[in-house]
Amino acid sequence: MSKIRDLLNRIMWHPNEDPRNYEIVFIHRGAPNNLKVIPAWCIVKVKAGSFEYELQGEFGHIPFHRIVEIRDKKNGRLVWRSPKHV
Repeated sequence: MSKIRDLLNRIMWHPNEDPRNYEIVFIHRGAPNNLKVIPAWCIVKVKAGSFEYELQGEFGHIPFHRIVEIRDKKNGRLVWRSPKHV
């Protein structure tokens, strides 16, 4: 399993985690700076190489290679950053 998949599954399903504390930053062409930020709680499925989300009627399928960062908003820390975007 990939590190991103493990991390997203932990955020979404581990009883000691709360997805409302996390946000995902990913490449989204056309968004400001070509980046979009979504709250982790809107993730509906974590797959082998991607995740799916639903937010305010918008559905998305995001491959892991487009994820730039995963942030813990509650503690103000960066949880994961893509080595391509350091």
